[in-house]
Amino acid sequence: MPGGLQCWDANGKLIVDIGDYNTRYLGRTSVTMAANTNQVTGAFGGLTSSGSFVVVASASSSSYYTPSNFAARSYDGGYRIFKLSAYTAAVTLTLDMYAFI
Repeated sequence: MPGGLQCWDANGKLIVDIGDYNTRYLGRTSVTMAANTNQVTGAFGGLTSSGSFVVVASASSSSYYTPSNFAARSYDGGYRIFKLSAYTAAVTLTLDMYAFI
């Protein structure tokens, strides 16, 4: 069954239009990105390049990192995480994996 959400402002302008994408939670894992590293990869069964996505749920480090300091991509059988800042401290990330239904 299709679903979605649409919202309009007081002037009748459409401001939110979310389609009918449904997802399934595949699981959670953690990965450590070593100091002086800007990219890390890992294997996770069920991920695909066109039907999955990865969310950086949390970051733990001696330096101040948030999940917004990272970008994530899925590929067939795994994931790739990119550090968006140039700072070099090590960080442990918690990752949540999802697939489109």
